[in-house]
Amino acid sequence: MSTALSEAHVSTRVAPADRHAILRELEKKVLWLASWTIHNANHLRPSADGLKVGGHQASCASLATLMTALYFDVLRPEDRVAVKPHASPIFHAIQYLLGNQSREKLEAFRAMGGAQSYPSRTKDADDVDFSTGSVGLGVAMTSFASLVQDYVRARDDESGKGRMVALVGDAELDEGNVFEALLEGWKHDVRNLWWVVDYNRQSLDAVVSDRLFGRFDQLFTNMGWRVETLKYGKQLQAAFQQPGGEQLRDWIDACPNSLYSALVFKGGAAWREHLLKDIGTGAGVKGLLDDYDDGMLATLMTNLAGQDMASVLEAFHGVDSDEPICFIAYTIKGFGLPFAGHKDNHAGLMSVAQMQGITLPAWPWSRMWCATFLLRCPSPTTSGAGTRRPGSRCRQRFLRPPATSCPPRRASGGSSRRWPGMVASSPIAS
Repeated sequence: MSTALSEAHVSTRVAPADRHAILRELEKKVLWLASWTIHNANHLRPSADGLKVGGHQASCASLATLMTALYFDVLRPEDRVAVKPHASPIFHAIQYLLGNQSREKLEAFRAMGGAQSYPSRTKDADDVDFSTGSVGLGVAMTSFASLVQDYVRARDDESGKGRMVALVGDAELDEGNVFEALLEGWKHDVRNLWWVVDYNRQSLDAVVSDRLFGRFDQLFTNMGWRVETLKYGKQLQAAFQQPGGEQLRDWIDACPNSLYSALVFKGGAAWREHLLKDIGTGAGVKGLLDDYDDGMLATLMTNLAGQDMASVLEAFHGVDSDEPICFIAYTIKGFGLPFAGHKDNHAGLMSVAQMQGITLPAWPWSRMWCATFLLRCPSPTTSGAGTRRPGSRCRQRFLRPPATSCPPRRASGGSSRRWPGMVASSPIAS
């Protein structure tokens, strides 16, 4: 970014009340770029054999809110992040907006020299902190990195004190090395460690067991961790305060993961049918449901805290100690995409028509809007040794020239807001 742009915009600050709305817009931009990166590799890019290239659009979608919050508002320059492998396109999209990734490498995703399918320190050109090519290893690596940081600080008080953050797929908690690292961290009193569990309750093998996951809170607590559960977004919390709201909350708490995912995919009419059948006779419940049309009811019932920007920022910024923290963030696999909640969405791909149906953010390939937002945020301030204002890691990136230039936006036949493509090989019907 040029110095002229910095000087032109730095005096115009973003009001705190606008930050959440702007971050939500950035989230939409990040999700579209990540989805398009996978879509391009499978449906638009020339292919000699026509084989599926792959990618995980649904797994990316469940982390879009959490990663947008972290990279654009929470992380400090000294913090380091291990991104769950299947969210690699979200990471690359964010790094593109930060000037650390090129459009050419996004277009070459999963091809020779392109952005990697799993974040790689040796093969990726963008700002990868930990290689996470095998599930579970990145999670454990953050724990040992934090222990090494403590070792260095014990011998050099001037060294940094960053937070080691792991973005954890819920199925990664099936990996035994994760629990070995958990025990090792407890033995050495690990500090400055965040594990953010993307609890979308769906994996390649099956829907995650309610009974199994209910044990994790106690497991982390026994190991000396603080556990923060992000379950209900602000809309659901408000609905719970209305007549019938308590029964609605009890119904959601008791709803099996398999049924919840199925209703997410089926939509508002299915939600209404099940709720009326199960708790419709309860005091105030029908009136509560009648306040929402089917579309609004679907939005309400999928307002989980892991995809509610205000709830996520409140949880992350509420951390006031260096104790290890496990955030269990309830999310929806495929959130914002047409196959959200579908039982086969793990490796599913949107068809050309489905991708074209996703609302295209304004100037999706432009970095200017992202840069302007970061520069208008309050400047980093020092409030104690080694402490910087949240978001300063991203701001620091913009105070130097971008690593790559932004190619001109490419038009496609007819409408500039659509991308051409071939017939999908394995779409999931909406």
